[in-house]
Amino acid sequence: MLILFLYILVYQGVLRVRKKQKDRWNALTDNVIYKVIFHEDDNPEGDQTDELLDIISRTEIRIPKGLTQYLPNKNFRKILIQKLIAVKLNISGAASENLTRLFRQFKFDKQILKMLNSSSWYKIASAIQQIGIMELDEYKQRLFEFVDHERGLIRVEAQNAILKFYGFEGLRFLDNATYPITEWQQIKLLDQLASLHTENFTGIEVWLESKNDTIVLFALKLVKNYHRFELFDQVVACLRHNNPIVRQHAIKVLKNLPSEHSASILIDIYFSETANNQLAILHALESVSTDAEIPFLLSLLAEDVIAIKMASAKALASLGQSGIEAIQSHSASKEYPLAQILAQILEEAE
Repeated sequence: MLILFLYILVYQGVLRVRKKQKDRWNALTDNVIYKVIFHEDDNPEGDQTDELLDIISRTEIRIPKGLTQYLPNKNFRKILIQKLIAVKLNISGAASENLTRLFRQFKFDKQILKMLNSSSWYKIASAIQQIGIMELDEYKQRLFEFVDHERGLIRVEAQNAILKFYGFEGLRFLDNATYPITEWQQIKLLDQLASLHTENFTGIEVWLESKNDTIVLFALKLVKNYHRFELFDQVVACLRHNNPIVRQHAIKVLKNLPSEHSASILIDIYFSETANNQLAILHALESVSTDAEIPFLLSLLAEDVIAIKMASAKALASLGQSGIEAIQSHSASKEYPLAQILAQILEEAE
């Protein structure tokens, strides 16, 4: 028991020492980064902050002795790199450039090549992340080696970094991507693109014909987000895709690419589609149908599925008075459930 008690005391003592050391490192790194960002030199005579950072200038960042003594420690370097990355993600302009200069000043950029050639997937992903966030241009060409890596995290980091350096042109990695691009990654890529100056970029027509279904889905989102009306025919071709999810996205895109032919195209495929896609077609017809589609929509009011009745009625109501009158003229307009559906539509229209 005495031995166990002594072991616990020693172990707790070690933990306290480590925590105290980590707290000291956190305070030191936070102070240095803060000063670098704001170009502060609030170092009055006799002030102990001289240990932290003397001054930042346009030509160099003078690194304090209190910090350099810890740089050989890998745990300290890890903390410092993590903080530099976290802060740089949330700032821009001169302050952001200063952090990159500080990163280089510590020679952290020199270890990137070794990390990229590592057998550890985690080190590779970390290196790619640092290249992108810290804007290390000299390594940007290496990123293309990893955009189709078997490891998902490596692929994601490489794709994100490429867009930071190349903008819309960086989407060229989609030409040869074989692995799926997850829904979350697609959202992240679109979010990155949204912050860039819109360009009339090319390549979507190629991606719409990709054998990788997730690339086709992403291409359809690009068509929708950037209003690429000239790709109408290619989107229509996606209505014949083997994957019903791809077809559903194509249906939704046609809703946002209005054409005099959209309604008839959607009606032509209606009865060959899945139940979910039939509903998607009816929702699209709310935006693209004309009075010419009234007979088709009116016929669907006889369907047994209430969701179909509701969607058809809404599509008719979107036509205005002519559509409302068509519903009211239906033989079952005063019976359940059509009477309730009509009442709800009229209430929403008020």
